[in-house]
Amino acid sequence: MDTSANVYFFIVPVVVFGPLFLWIFYTFGIKELIKIPEEMRRKRRRDVQAAADFQAERLRKRGTEAVGLVRGPNTTAFGFFMQGLTFLWFATLIGFFASSPPYLYADPGAGLIKLSLSHAGQRRLSCSKKSAAELAKLEPNMRARQSCPRERWPVYIELELDNHKLFARSAKPAGLSRDGPSSFYQKFSVATGKHRLTLRLRDTDTSGFGFVTTRDLEILSGQVIAVQFNAAKGGFRVSVPTLNEEQS
Repeated sequence: MDTSANVYFFIVPVVVFGPLFLWIFYTFGIKELIKIPEEMRRKRRRDVQAAADFQAERLRKRGTEAVGLVRGPNTTAFGFFMQGLTFLWFATLIGFFASSPPYLYADPGAGLIKLSLSHAGQRRLSCSKKSAAELAKLEPNMRARQSCPRERWPVYIELELDNHKLFARSAKPAGLSRDGPSSFYQKFSVATGKHRLTLRLRDTDTSGFGFVTTRDLEILSGQVIAVQFNAAKGGFRVSVPTLNEEQS
């Protein structure tokens, strides 16, 4: 009798309160965990609608037949004619701009002088040696006995033709530390005939010029004269093509 009373003591609360407990647990627990967020539902609906619209538009353009059986609009005689007309129009347009309008590299009856060079100026500060006391204050990997600042001076160039200054410009060194070369590129159209070309370059803070070159030239029609610079080979280099080089 006592055993059956104990059994009922456990079964009755489970039968009476079990369903209520499960309903509360589902409503406030599991349901929220398995519930799909509204934003995700709206996104799914938008994706489904976009796919349906794409399929409908695809069928509208290709016809109502099955996709594998559709011939397409460009397989007709009119479609081939329009394709050919379009290709011909593109080919004509490309051919026209490939040859027209004509481009002149130099004025007729004149020559061309091209100034193209890259040169690094002198260092702003000369190298110096550190004392033993100065080296002791530095980290072991930074104890270089000689210190050479990297920054360089700008390069200044003048180009003079028949005592008339055609070009005078200064270029700053390249690089974040201002330790790279200064570059120049310029073209000058020059009348044919005999001329005297003078070139000057300054790569320090002095008032004079470290490199000066004077060259007498006879410039022909269509001739291209290149002006370059190489400090190791003495400075300016003026390249005048011969008649054979121009004809080739």
